[in-house]
Parts: sequence; structure tokens; C-alpha cells
Amino acid sequence: MLNLKRKRFISVFFVGIIFFIPAFSQAAWSNFESFFIESDYDLYGRNQMETQLLKTTNQFYVYIDAQWYENLIEKQEFNNKIYNLVTNFEYKTYPLLTNLFGYEDIPGIDNDSRLVLVLEPLKNTFGGYVRIVDKDSQEVANYSNEGQIIYLNSDLIVKPSIEILNYQLAHEFMHLVSLNQKLGAETWFYEFISEFAGQLVEPNLNAVIQQRAQGLLYSTEINLINWNNSDKDYGRVYLLGLYLKEQFNNEIIKEVLEHPSESGLISFIEVFKKNQLDFEQVLLNWLIANIVNDCSLGKEYCYENPVLKNYSIFPYSYYMPDQKKGSLAVANSIKPWSANLQRINGGQGDMKLKFTIPKETPIRKIPYIIESIDNKKTLGFFDFSNSNIQEVIIKGMGSENRAIYFIPFIGLPGEQDKTYYYSWEINSIESIKEQEQVIIQGLLKRIEELKKEIAVLETQLARQQAYEENLYCSVFSQDLYYGMRAEQVKCLQQFLARLDNDVYPEKLITGYYGPLTLAAVKRYQSYNGINTTGYFGPITRNMVNKSL
Repeated sequence: MLNLKRKRFISVFFVGIIFFIPAFSQAAWSNFESFFIESDYDLYGRNQMETQLLKTTNQFYVYIDAQWYENLIEKQEFNNKIYNLVTNFEYKTYPLLTNLFGYEDIPGIDNDSRLVLVLEPLKNTFGGYVRIVDKDSQEVANYSNEGQIIYLNSDLIVKPSIEILNYQLAHEFMHLVSLNQKLGAETWFYEFISEFAGQLVEPNLNAVIQQRAQGLLYSTEINLINWNNSDKDYGRVYLLGLYLKEQFNNEIIKEVLEHPSESGLISFIEVFKKNQLDFEQVLLNWLIANIVNDCSLGKEYCYENPVLKNYSIFPYSYYMPDQKKGSLAVANSIKPWSANLQRINGGQGDMKLKFTIPKETPIRKIPYIIESIDNKKTLGFFDFSNSNIQEVIIKGMGSENRAIYFIPFIGLPGEQDKTYYYSWEINSIESIKEQEQVIIQGLLKRIEELKKEIAVLETQLARQQAYEENLYCSVFSQDLYYGMRAEQVKCLQQFLARLDNDVYPEKLITGYYGPLTLAAVKRYQSYNGINTTGYFGPITRNMVNKSL
């Protein structure tokens, strides 16, 4: 038994589960039948239900819960609605869907190709489910019915409009077609095809469009291939189908269903590639459309349906304090065929948003949308083809602009079920300038420290060079004074010349203790805390000899 889990439809209209069950053994359909049913969905928790034949048409045997029908007061109104439902199906829904997508499997009995429609009181969270004959089953004799069986909630048939019933029956019937055309695809794909079929049958069903859109309205993360039977899941496949129908044509979805791959995802990728389209880029455009929904930015960034004119998803929001100095840093994760829809609002002044993508994370580009105070949206892209770090400046947050949106998305390059990571940070320019000033002050301080270290090294180098070039000048053995001429005066001049430039800038080596040498000795004495007499006597001579 293949169980694709139960399906839900938002509000009071839900669509249900798909099962394969073994073929039944009875030779023909009678006026009264006992059907095996799903206790999880049945209003009374039953697993078997006694029914009576309500109507036989060219396409259907219509059975109804005998006890429920007996207690129904407005039988005529109910019967009229059933008549309209099956008539619309036979003359509109069936030819429309089968001409485009092909036919359902016809197991039947005695060459009877009719489908079986069973009206069952279900819990009000379900609208229907489908059973499909498994002709290869070895347990045929264990069951009492046979046929392609669609179950609809009899309670809901009394309430909704005929258009919604047409939509719901088309949805359920399309499961029979898609399973016959592509057995083994993903659940999301079957639900996408059925939602797409419902749109073709009832393209202007505003109530369903609004309900499906509501299901996706507060989605902070959208995963294409996961399926949890939530309102969000149905909103996702419905709106994606509506978008593709507006952007392209019905034939491309037909090609996807007919593609030989059992995988719906691979079928989409290959068919779009054959039509010179990048399915990954189409998905990214659709995600952008759910944020900006503005045809002035490009036809690919909006819905044309008037019901969705003002529609826009509310993404996950990060708030910046309303001050000129602020910053925020976030690390996040993402899986293949998923998108994170995020927004930053608040803050004051110019802001810088920076994204960092690890080398192993296959994000090619990230769209961002800047929203102005008057709700105008501007679209841009971070391109990571040449660098894994990208940034953008947002001008006038709080005065010109109110928010920035971004949509990290991983498609085909991602390894299935693997988790990838990325990070971003946003800082006010005022904060950045303050940080830069701190850095600059630190650098200036370090420059001064390095200058002092260089001066010490230069002094040491000068002493070393003097020692190597004039070994006889390694020790000053006599006092030197103004007006004196001697070889040791040359040694003194050589020593002074190799110190800082401001000690003996003239650097003349003459052997004459003249005014320039006198001034240099005074400077040396001043730097070393010696009485500045200019006389090269025992105290100064001892200081120099120690350094040598």
C-alpha cells in the first residue's frame, strides 16, 4: 500500500489523501455497496460504510452514505448540485484535463470505464481523498469493491458553490491522471499538478486564490520539495502553479508531466532547459515576486491576477534600534531547494549590509529589495561568482528607506538533505566611522611606537658601524672641548652623525671641535639627562663609552 499522507485544503475545503488499494473482486456495481473507508477522515471514525447508488452517468457511479442521505432534509437541492457537479465534470473538466494531460488508468470491470464517486461525511478539515486500484495486487479476493474511487465530503457539498466543487473534483481526478502518467514522483509534484488542474477548470475562483495565498502569507522559509500537508504547502504549490501559468503556457506543464523521469523536480529542470529556461532562476524570480509583486520591475516579478494585486509575503523580520549607531550580525542555515525570506527594518542613517558565503555553500546570488518610505521597492543582487563577500549601502534608513529584504536560495548545486550556512551583518555608517576612528587612533599610536623602536635600532646600527669602521674609536680616553683639533674629535663626530638626524644633522667629519660639534654634544647631553655644557668631559665620555 502506497500512502502519500493526507492532504489538507485551507479553510473548510480540504483535499485528501491518495492511496493504492488492491482491486476488488465483485463482478459489477450494484445499487447498494459496502465501501472500505479511512477512519482517520470519516466523521464517525468508521472503516467501512454502507452506501446506495445515487446516480449513474457516462463518467461516474455516484454512491452516498445511505444513513446520511436518509437523514438529509433538502434532498432535491442536494441532488441538483450533484447533477451540476458531474455534468460540469463530463462536459468541461474531463475533456479539458485529458486533452491536455492524458488519461487516467482505467481498471474497470467488464470494460466499464466509469469512475466511482463516493459521498461520505468527513471531518470538516477534509474535503476528499482518492483510492486507486492496484491491478497487480495478490489480495484481490479480500475486498468487495472495484474501481477508481474518489471520496468527497458530503457535508461540504451542501455548503460550497458549484465552482469550488468543480475545482475540488478536478483536483482529485487529476491525481488519477498524474499517477497514471508519472508513477513514483514526489508528493509535492502530484499536489502541484492537481492544484494546477483546479486552476485550469476554475481560473477565476477568487475565494480559493485568497485562501491559498493566505496559507503562504507568513512564510519565512519556503522549501519546494518538502511536504507536510500544511496550508503553507498548498499555498506554495497553488501560487507557484498560478505564477507559471501566467509566465509561460499550459503546454510546458504538460511536457513536465510527460517527461520520462519519475522525479518531478528533474522533469521540471530538464523540460525548462529544453525550452532554454533555467528552472532555478524561474523559482528565484517567483520568490522575488512574492516580495515585490510589482510588474513595473519586470513581468517576471509579479502576479497578473487582480486578486493578488496587493499581495506580498511577510518574511522573518530583524529590527534595528532607531538610533544612528547600531549593528547586527546573524548566522543562518539553509537546505537545497529552499529559500529564507528575511527583512531588516528600523535604524537611522546610512547602513551597510554585508553577506559572507562559505566556500562550500553553493549560493550563486542573493536578491535584495530596498523598500522606500513611500513603499516603492528597488531590486538588486549580490553576485558571489567572483567573491564570497558582498555588500551594499542603504541610504537614509528611517528617512528615505524603511526596510531591506533579501532571499538566500539554494537550487541545483546543493547536495540533497545537506545543511549549508551563511552569515550577514549590518552596521550603521556612523558606527563604522566610529570604529574606523578607533582603528586610526590605534594605528597612529602604533606608528609612534614604531618610530621610537626604529630610532633605537638606528642608534644601535650607528654604534655598530662606527665600531666596525673605526675600531680605534671604540673608547674615548681623553676630554674633548671647543676649538680642539684631534683624531678623537673625528671619532666623536662619527658617533654623533650616526645618531638621530636631529642630534648632528650636518654630519661633518672634520676633526675640528667647532660650533656645529659643540651644538651636537649639547643635544646629546640634553637627550641623556647630562648638564648641557657642550664639554665632552668625564660624565659625557663615560656615557658614550658605555654605549660603544
